[in-house]
Amino acid sequence: MITKITPVEELKQIFVETLLNQTDQVTKVSEGSVLNGIAFGAAKLSQKILKDVSVIESHLFPDSAYGSYLDTIAELRGVAGRFGAIASSTFVRVVGTPGTTYIPGTHVFKGQGQDFATQVLTTIPVEGFTYVKVESLAFGEETNVDPLSITSVTPAPTGHAYCINEYGATGGRQAEDDDMFRERIKEEINVLARGTIQYLEQVLRKFNPNVLRVYNHGLDNQGELNIGVGSVNGADFSPAQLTDFRLKAEQFLNMNEFKPNGLQNYGIKFVNVVYYPIDISCRVDLEPSFSTDTIRKEAQKNLSKLIDHRFWEEGGIIQWIDLVNAIKAVRGVKRVIDNYFYPNTQFNIPRGQLPRFRGFIMMNVQGVMLENVSGTLNPFYYPSDGDFAYQATVLKSL
Repeated sequence: MITKITPVEELKQIFVETLLNQTDQVTKVSEGSVLNGIAFGAAKLSQKILKDVSVIESHLFPDSAYGSYLDTIAELRGVAGRFGAIASSTFVRVVGTPGTTYIPGTHVFKGQGQDFATQVLTTIPVEGFTYVKVESLAFGEETNVDPLSITSVTPAPTGHAYCINEYGATGGRQAEDDDMFRERIKEEINVLARGTIQYLEQVLRKFNPNVLRVYNHGLDNQGELNIGVGSVNGADFSPAQLTDFRLKAEQFLNMNEFKPNGLQNYGIKFVNVVYYPIDISCRVDLEPSFSTDTIRKEAQKNLSKLIDHRFWEEGGIIQWIDLVNAIKAVRGVKRVIDNYFYPNTQFNIPRGQLPRFRGFIMMNVQGVMLENVSGTLNPFYYPSDGDFAYQATVLKSL
């Protein structure tokens, strides 16, 4: 905000100072005098004027606006209103007989009163476990279920033994918050920047409010430019939605971009952004008075803040010590055993990919898995060596 609200006392002092500078007929202004009353009235009036100017500014400048003021700015600038509710997504660890298949549209995972649908056809490999990416069928913040809460699948496929979400579901929201809405309003000028990635972001958001970022993935074997589209909640867009992007974006692309080879093929293909899975295992020493469930949730909140996709730069590096410190910062955690933390090296996220937490195992200092109060986390379905360092070679192939 450009205009600052000044206290009445300071404004009164400015009035008195100006008065004394302009006349020698008055030497002082005492409390309870007529001039003191006039100074107070002028100061109060000035403050009301400053307040009204500030209100006007809040209707003009997004940085100083909030709530309904942001809605007014969007309306004045011709920006689409606040986006509505969005579903959440996460990964579910499934254990069973190798060859067990989870089919989109058929198998629905359930937990904490929410239903989650599989997004891609997933088959359990020879190792006996894998991770299934799921998206909630409902919308809103209530779909952000806690870790270790998704514990069943309906109908259970033949060979299914166990399922659990080690990491909580994220991305669900009631409506676009002020921060996201303000950022979108400030970026609306990108609609005029034709031929840029930012321009495409604005175009796609007109058709689907779940679009967060757009990335250039380069040319494929057919000579088409692959445009990776990342979602707000981390879920994948369906083939129908990707096709819809291409059809609706046609009117915003020139002929050279859309069909550079005449009518033979399209020049642009919209694809889902690739997510780089991150699996974490840690040994922690906890205060006995703190709930392991609360510590698990708070640790995952801190970790999620490290890889906010809104501000992630392509080709970024994640320092493993930052992950350690995020867990250490949780109240109730006395220490994190660095020697048993996985991953234990810094790693680069390949260009065109976004980091996403998939697995999360928390153990005590002796390496015994910390279960939750409800008992849904069953160590029986995990390797005897629970550290992800042991499972790393298996997980890389999943």
